[in-house]
Amino acid sequence: MAPTDAWRFEWRRSWDDVWSEEFVARWRAIVAAATWSHVYHQPGLVRAWAGTLGARLECAPQVGIATSSSAQVFLPWVVVTQSGRLATRRTLEPLGRELFGYHTPLVAGAEPSSIDWCGFWNSARESAAGTYEQALFRFVEPEFAGALPLRKGSEESPVLSLAGCASLDDVLARCSSSRRIDVRRQMKRAAEKGGELSLWTAGPADTAEALRSVRQEFWPAYRAHWTGKPTPNAMLAPGVDGFIERVVADGVGAGWTHYSVLRAGGTPIAWHLGFLDAGRLYYWIPTYDGAWSNLSPGKLLLATLIEEGCRAGWREIHFLTGNHDYKLAWNPTPKSLVAMTWTAPTIRGRVFGLYDDIARARRARQSHS
Repeated sequence: MAPTDAWRFEWRRSWDDVWSEEFVARWRAIVAAATWSHVYHQPGLVRAWAGTLGARLECAPQVGIATSSSAQVFLPWVVVTQSGRLATRRTLEPLGRELFGYHTPLVAGAEPSSIDWCGFWNSARESAAGTYEQALFRFVEPEFAGALPLRKGSEESPVLSLAGCASLDDVLARCSSSRRIDVRRQMKRAAEKGGELSLWTAGPADTAEALRSVRQEFWPAYRAHWTGKPTPNAMLAPGVDGFIERVVADGVGAGWTHYSVLRAGGTPIAWHLGFLDAGRLYYWIPTYDGAWSNLSPGKLLLATLIEEGCRAGWREIHFLTGNHDYKLAWNPTPKSLVAMTWTAPTIRGRVFGLYDDIARARRARQSHS
């Protein structure tokens, strides 16, 4: 696509317009025709967030379709208003914010490599001006970002390929010998303590059982593990539990929510709530029963999920952000992400940008004093 190719933007700024049958049908058509997409583009998942956490934050939709001569780009965005001590600031962000693992736009009609992304982001910045003061997209894949000053460093999102792997042993063969020995030893020890290990995964007809398990097992275990820890945890923020229940209620039957329970002799010892889309598992929220912590139940849970993925023909497991050792031990491929951030090309946007620059300079001087 030539750098001069113009983009035309159509925005929906009311929830009634976003969820109209006509617009959702267009949205689904772009998903179906997409040359690159993630589960976070699914209307059902986006609506689950908008109806719970988005409603709690009183977010305003800034959902759009950008069209050029050869491509369509779907933009599930939102404006979050924050009241400060001196002024109110509006931030343009992706729907789902930090709880969605990718903030990459949805593209149909052209390969991402053919698009002039510098021109796209600059056009989007101008088109949405007046609705926000600053913009922040934390987790964008670099090939969609362009070489712009808007692009900043972000986190890594390792991806484990299951290509050519028919079993867990095939994946372990790519790991260190110590990893192979440890996984097999812990599997044996867990079976000796509690009985044979088995993984239950909720099917399309299992929504009620999955909800019961989430409420009575998964969520209490997660809160018990993380409550009181010094590291802030976004999952413990008010309203997240409602979002999680909505993800299960809406997504298990639809097929994009993946909920699994690891059992030892019938006793639940670990749980995982994530997403499954186009042969990719998005590894989102794992937790385990602390009474089994000496047997590494989280490690066993991931091993059994990998085994399930090999049997089912999954292509990849996306570990999302958080470059933890337990993920890296499986020898995934590191995937860098970038953040896209800018101020609006308006007077208010420039004022907030200047204020932020002064505040950063002040913090830098204080840190060196």
